[in-house]
Amino acid sequence: MKRSILFIALGAFVLLASCIKDPWADVEEGGWNNDRKILNIKFAGQAGLAKVEDTDETTGLINVALATNLVEDMSKVALETLELSYKATSSIQRGETIDFTGAADPTITVTSATGKTRTYTVVMTEFTETILGKYKITSSMLWGGTGPEWGGGALMEPSTKSWCWYADEGFGPQAEYDDYLEFTLEEIMADGNTTGKCIHYGGVDGKHWNCLFKAAQNKEGDTDIDLHKFYRAIPVGESTWMRDYVNNTISFTDANGKVTTGKFLPADNYTVYEGKVLTVENNAFSFDYNAITKPTEDWTNIYSDYDKFVKRPIIYFVLVSPVDEIPAESMTEGTEGKNTVEPPAPAPVFDLPGDWKVKELWVYGGCTNGLGRDKAETKTWDWNNIGNEMDNILTFTPSAEGSLSGTAIYTPGEDGKYWDYRWVGKKGDVNVNEDVSRIYSWLPHVASGYVYDPEDKSQSEGGVISIKNGPLTYAANLLLPGSYVFLGLNALVIAEGSMALALQVGSTPSSNTSYIWKDYDKFVNSPLIYIMVFTKQVPAE
Repeated sequence: MKRSILFIALGAFVLLASCIKDPWADVEEGGWNNDRKILNIKFAGQAGLAKVEDTDETTGLINVALATNLVEDMSKVALETLELSYKATSSIQRGETIDFTGAADPTITVTSATGKTRTYTVVMTEFTETILGKYKITSSMLWGGTGPEWGGGALMEPSTKSWCWYADEGFGPQAEYDDYLEFTLEEIMADGNTTGKCIHYGGVDGKHWNCLFKAAQNKEGDTDIDLHKFYRAIPVGESTWMRDYVNNTISFTDANGKVTTGKFLPADNYTVYEGKVLTVENNAFSFDYNAITKPTEDWTNIYSDYDKFVKRPIIYFVLVSPVDEIPAESMTEGTEGKNTVEPPAPAPVFDLPGDWKVKELWVYGGCTNGLGRDKAETKTWDWNNIGNEMDNILTFTPSAEGSLSGTAIYTPGEDGKYWDYRWVGKKGDVNVNEDVSRIYSWLPHVASGYVYDPEDKSQSEGGVISIKNGPLTYAANLLLPGSYVFLGLNALVIAEGSMALALQVGSTPSSNTSYIWKDYDKFVNSPLIYIMVFTKQVPAE
């Protein structure tokens, strides 16, 4: 019984389905499709997008701009692109030509799938690329600076800040002000944008701005700063330009592929900030760097030239004036002279190998509130035989790989004796005999390994020397000739021809103040830094 019901139900469904009209039949037969539009059209030499307007049921209008100088025959202008409504046809096909030389405007008829028509009239206007021609660069201006709301911004001409640039050598911003630009058109691109060549001549002086900000004005370093990324916006020599009519921009691509993008401005007054207006008398190119430099706002150096030119340039303008001809003497290739920042010369590796004779022994230390320093060798009453140390020789012998590693040995000098590192002075009011070799006997009396790291400048510009002495390795800071202050005490001067090894022997002052201001406090109770000063020995000829 259940099977019969199922059969009857299925049969009814089939019968019902056979009575339903196919919803896609009209689409395939085209009975509904009266659409007859031009969706997209482009002719050879066309600039920008064509404007297509459906006037009424039977007529339409196409406005198109053609660069006639790029079309060989205006009576045979090729149709490069044509997109129509679904299943519509046209009286002209892609690849065919249309005549723009007749007395009447040409027409294109589009026919729908149902046979209805619309006739479009093609109205052509002659396109003129306004940038074409020759220009003299007359000036440049910059709007820049952190915190303009606090007075940190300025609208200024870079050349007025001559101390920031190589103006005295002729390669400052003013070097551009006798330069010329020449723009020629080469192509209307598939998207309707224009492109061509730009030649940036060097002017009579044959010089361009080298865009180098002088080291003397560098607030965060001691080298010149290369600012080509901001101020070489229009490449020198020959470049390719491209004008984007949708975004209203112009881009320059130099010989190395670097692209800069800005705008070509007509004569007008341009407000860059409230109360800050730039007057453009003829034309200008503007380059907006706000998005790039916003994250580098420099509140530390606000109000400085460094902030405005280096950290926070916002809009850079190159002002130009059209000319009929470029003087022959101004059509020079031009040079930027010194146009890159020379990297700082690598610091020479200290001439460590050789013999170094002990010259002075300094100890910095003392308990809490009792810091001081003294020359150990001058306190002869405190030591058993410290004089034996003063002719000792520290010898560094480099490895085959160079002077950054090798062997070190500390020999007893002419008297053949070492200091025995014993304190025999007073401890409080009592004389004692105390072994202090744990503090002062750190140099190896037999040949041992050393490693010199001149790049580890965490504590000293001279770097760090690690010297092995038996099972222990001591890391000492190398002090080159100069003046050094430790623990806020008087400066220690290392003379030319000398060097010093500073070994930290204590981390914090002792809390035991029983011996404050006594020799015992600095030398034995709470020594913090032990400095051995050496003089380089010149080999006998």
